[in-house]
Amino acid sequence: MIDDQVWRDAKQALPFGAQVEATVLRHLPFGFFVEITDFPEVAAVVDGISYLRAGEVADLADWPAVGDVIQGVVVDHVEHNRQVKLRVD
Repeated sequence: MIDDQVWRDAKQALPFGAQVEATVLRHLPFGFFVEITDFPEVAAVVDGISYLRAGEVADLADWPAVGDVIQGVVVDHVEHNRQVKLRVD
């Protein structure tokens, strides 16, 4: 888990609505983990239900591949595990 100062800095630099670039790290049944380009030490996740393509929830097979670079929007800061949640339109 990241330390207190890094988490505070990340939340300040990544407010809700911030646009970020991230690289897909791995897929899980509920979504996929990404590494935010400017904050590689901060865990970030895209919930599968929030991954939209053409306004509809995408099928797992349509998720971006591991290694793909995506654009996302910060939608939450999860305090208990110090994780940033993203939405991808």
